Amino acid sequence: MILTFASSKGGVGKSTTCAAIASALALGGEKVLLIDLDQNRTLERWSRKAPIKGLTVSAIEPNKFGAFFRDKESSGEFDHICIDLPGSREVTMFKVLARSDLVVIPAQASEPDLREALVVVSDIRDVGETTGRSIPYRLLLTKVYPLRTRVTDFAYAELARLGLPLFRTALVERSAYREMFLNGQPPTVTEAGKGAGQEVENLLAEIRAIVAETNKSIRKAG
Repeated sequence: MILTFASSKGGVGKSTTCAAIASALALGGEKVLLIDLDQNRTLERWSRKAPIKGLTVSAIEPNKFGAFFRDKESSGEFDHICIDLPGSREVTMFKVLARSDLVVIPAQASEPDLREALVVVSDIRDVGETTGRSIPYRLLLTKVYPLRTRVTDFAYAELARLGLPLFRTALVERSAYREMFLNGQPPTVTEAGKGAGQEVENLLAEIRAIVAETNKSIRKAG
């Protein structure tokens, strides 16, 4: 799978989600390449704190993405590639979107975040029209309060009104996500089978199902 984590707004949990999913895949025994395109190189620094077997994290300059990606994809070394996009719109973003099996768009349950998520959705649709390929995507609500609030209700209602696809799983505001960048341990290790760890596993199960269904549809169309 080629999974891209995209947001044009900072602070929504993009890098956190990317690291958590890549870790879960690697801990399951698969070989994963995580490409850190974010200018802050957050994931590269995180990966040095507690290296995970099967997970390779490479921070590269956006202008070197094309050649680097082609080399790694063709090598056959990795089962999955996870890409953490920069928090800005630039030409590299469109190159990444065109190669994605699924684009995960994290957003908090707020009007500004949903508005920025729509920008990413528009870019995905533009790339799809240009390439003639439908690019699957899902919005992921992050940093959600454990109890439903009027803000959360607004977010769900707005997403339904706009007809945007949404993961059933939402990431609740939990300390395990923040602590991951302090101790290097992903939620599936620190909270295995519960809390944040269970959320990540549920999200990964949804991701696998969406990609599998998309590939099935492509084979039928072919």
